[in-house]
Amino acid sequence: MRNLEGVFVVLTTPFTHGDVNYSGLRSNVAWLIEQGVHGIIPLGSTGEFASLNDDQRSHILHAVVEVADGQVPIVAGAGAETTEKTVRNIEEAAAAGASAVLVIPPWYYSPNPEEQLAHYTRIGETSSIPVMVYNNPFTSKVDIEPATLAKLAGVANIDYVKESSGNIRRIAEIRILTEDRLPIFCGWEDMAFESFVMGAVGWVCVIGNVMPKQAVRLFDLIRHENDLPAAWELYKKMLPLLQYLEYRGRTQQALKYMLDKMGLCGGESSSPKLPLNSKEMAELDRMMITSGITRAA
Repeated sequence: MRNLEGVFVVLTTPFTHGDVNYSGLRSNVAWLIEQGVHGIIPLGSTGEFASLNDDQRSHILHAVVEVADGQVPIVAGAGAETTEKTVRNIEEAAAAGASAVLVIPPWYYSPNPEEQLAHYTRIGETSSIPVMVYNNPFTSKVDIEPATLAKLAGVANIDYVKESSGNIRRIAEIRILTEDRLPIFCGWEDMAFESFVMGAVGWVCVIGNVMPKQAVRLFDLIRHENDLPAAWELYKKMLPLLQYLEYRGRTQQALKYMLDKMGLCGGESSSPKLPLNSKEMAELDRMMITSGITRAA
């Protein structure tokens, strides 16, 4: 399998009357591939994976892999509360045709660094596909520190890290301690510019659901063309929406509202999330105009 790099979009999961709208999901995936994204991630936090039952998880993954049809790599969310369940999720993802898995640590029982090391070591040694460690202390309440990642960098199949601590210094620390053996994906919406400059090889992003071409262009301008002035101008235009999605606590609802406005499939969010109110909708309408978001072609 080719090395993973670039813009990987964390999919939303459209719901209709409490069940997954698989037709809408397929349409969204096909559109993202047409827009040139480098990879797609189903069953992530943005996809409300914790609200899905096992059948829904399986059907979502198979639908996404089928639509992608090898055009882009699929990195399936596979985190669970136990190591055993995580291993099973990874096996199912590999059998479905996923290229790699994204694994957040257990989030209810908070493992200490020794337990984190044991958890990911067992996962890596039993996995048949690459594993991207997902460090998101704000969601999981577990911080996988650079020193732990340095130990994991030598474990079989532990090949990437999604860094979502919000601390830009982490990129330098991880690169130094791992001796660049663990490629870094930015996992923080309004730190993409800085992360690419610091050496991140990719971006696991949310905004790519509604601005995929712009997200890919930002990556290319910095990583491939070294045109920082042009990248900065594009980034400034994206920043208000990036910050909204990162900090307002309404990520799924906002994305789904915008997707519906664009003629794609936003749908409902899982319960007990409430839809946006009229004030929030009006604010997003203004952001869509200033960001240049239009109906999907």
